[in-house]
Amino acid sequence: MKTILVPTDFSIPADSAIHYAIKLATLWDASLILYHSFIPFESGFYLASLSEIENNEVEKKLTERLTKIKHSIEKKNPNLSVSVHVDQGPEDIKIIEFCKKSKSNLIVMGTSGASGLKEKLMGSFTAEVIAKAPCPVLAVPNKYKFKVPEKITYATNYSKKDKKMLQSLLEFNQSFNATINILHIDWGITLFTADDDYERYKKMIQNHFIDFDFTFNHTVGKDVSKTILEETLLDKTDMIVMNPLKRKGIWNRIFHRSVTKKTACHIPIPLLTIPIK
Repeated sequence: MKTILVPTDFSIPADSAIHYAIKLATLWDASLILYHSFIPFESGFYLASLSEIENNEVEKKLTERLTKIKHSIEKKNPNLSVSVHVDQGPEDIKIIEFCKKSKSNLIVMGTSGASGLKEKLMGSFTAEVIAKAPCPVLAVPNKYKFKVPEKITYATNYSKKDKKMLQSLLEFNQSFNATINILHIDWGITLFTADDDYERYKKMIQNHFIDFDFTFNHTVGKDVSKTILEETLLDKTDMIVMNPLKRKGIWNRIFHRSVTKKTACHIPIPLLTIPIK
């Protein structure tokens, strides 16, 4: 992880993500990019040249605001490399483009949490970035203070891609040396074969990763997101990890996206998503 991209809308949740990213960058000797995107002003009543002047002025002011944050970070962390970037356009599209262009290895962003109707409205930016980002995304809850993870939980539906997923997680975990628990929630459809599936999966992982001792938790819950949170809080987990990519089939796409987004909305600890194609 050599380049960490941190989008900010200058809110308190975004500040929490920045503080978390600073700690990670210091630990990994990585560079930070502070990022913001805004929708440019366009009007049929304005000349295109006037709109451009106004948008350039907005971009200048936003760059100055990011630069002020950059200087504050560098003052407290003189050895840390920090840069800023402002884009014009839809933030969920522009940040993905910039992430690829800048070859960022990790996106760290804030999530304020929500319930009820707000859950459908908030987090759309975070959810879209998680779904589309070409690199891992770390969603940090509002006011969450950084701590080196001692326990990490990987929530899985026993995917064929878990070997690649766990390999990436082990690389991410090198600096932390945390214990990693593999959590699977049965929610009704596979209960009759659940024990056999669990034993086969456990044996496969143990045989493949002979140099790391994963722990396993196989449990039942009708609400998968709620059960994930309950189990990780009970286990005093410091970070939850999930694969955010859509699965084949309409039901799997809806279900998996819903679980990831709902977990991100309510999670009181950092959520790391690692895309494995």
